[in-house]
Amino acid sequence: MASVLLSLGPVVPVAFAVFVFTQVLYLVVNLAVTGLLYVRPVNAVPDEPPSELRPINVLMAVRGERREILEETIEEIFEQEYPDELIHVHVVYEEDDPIVTDYVRDLEAWADGQGWDVAAWGVDREGLRYYLQADGRLLDGGQSPKTKAAALTYAFSTLSLSADEVVTVYDSDTLLPPDTFSLAVRGLEEYDVVQAKQTVRNHADGWLPTLEAMGIAAWSHVIYASTSEGPYQLLGKGYFFEVGKLYAIGGWDADEITEDMTLGVESYLNGYELGVVDRYVQDLCPTNFADWRRQKRRWVMGPYKHLLNERLSGRDRVRFWAFTVANQMLSLTNLIGVPAGIYVLWRTLGGRPFAFSTALTVVVALNFVSWLYYSLRTYAATRDAVSFESRRDAVRFYVLANPFTQVLYATIWVVPILGAMWRFARGEDVEFEITPK
Repeated sequence: MASVLLSLGPVVPVAFAVFVFTQVLYLVVNLAVTGLLYVRPVNAVPDEPPSELRPINVLMAVRGERREILEETIEEIFEQEYPDELIHVHVVYEEDDPIVTDYVRDLEAWADGQGWDVAAWGVDREGLRYYLQADGRLLDGGQSPKTKAAALTYAFSTLSLSADEVVTVYDSDTLLPPDTFSLAVRGLEEYDVVQAKQTVRNHADGWLPTLEAMGIAAWSHVIYASTSEGPYQLLGKGYFFEVGKLYAIGGWDADEITEDMTLGVESYLNGYELGVVDRYVQDLCPTNFADWRRQKRRWVMGPYKHLLNERLSGRDRVRFWAFTVANQMLSLTNLIGVPAGIYVLWRTLGGRPFAFSTALTVVVALNFVSWLYYSLRTYAATRDAVSFESRRDAVRFYVLANPFTQVLYATIWVVPILGAMWRFARGEDVEFEITPK
């Protein structure tokens, strides 16, 4: 980099110096991610039916959710191309939740009228506290946490499930393609845990959901799937375990807010192999920027406590750092790199180009090829992940979501990233917050 700067002469415009600096950073990130992407193959779940069907238990921890959202989700679950009699839905709620407690028995009756097995479980705080104390996870006199992980732990410890049954986790608004259950059971014949990819289904609700539908589909298809040989995280919903294997590693950490991250790392450390099913969880993205920022700050903070995990080998830590930090570094670099790049392009188009050395030309060319390559893969992932109600809906989507606006999407992640870094530096824990639906 020093030789590149010296070749520009003694006086280097600040904007061009920033441009050179950020191009080098982009190259480092691109090489780090590309190197890791192709060192090991993706553990892809075969796109074929299972040899044997097994009972699937859907755990759905809810708090303050509207009844119509749960009904829509339950209807989708029983539209899976899987025998209804093998699907068991467990709605787990806090007994001091006035919204859910008001309708939960009617919800059970409604489902029973449809011939569906849906049971509601109110979290017994005392029972959970005794269980955690007996298991050595809570000191005598301690209070049981009120987290999604605690609710899942209560349900999992209360239910009488056979070791060969399957358990999956849903949020109240989770939707999955109709063949996902079948493919997940097929995946568990080869792997210890199976995870679906992720996208956003409310992409017509505003600019944030539109950009996130493309962005998160691309991330889960290109980046996340490439972590399948570990270390890996889970994505909060749409993951599947054999009951016995989940019991063997102790289930969820009831104190964790980002329980999916912790469960994924713990699974990897126990030698569990992750299989990725090529289907996409259809999630909801907050339409309000403040809600989006809080949700993403929580997501960003999840990996931080694991970056120095001494149980990970040196090589695993390098991989974990690369996939975690590289994405965040890309967003931070965009904050200054994008304006600098626009300035250099503007001068070039105006007939006043800067003189590029050979080294800088190579760096810029490599970054452009990398951007073009990942743009093509982004379109491929989006085509498979995002559905549209009409051709007009699709045209609107692709006008707003494209490789150029994805640069904007990556850049606005700076806001939750800096918030997460600030909280982590001050020793603050991740806070549990309900994201408005």
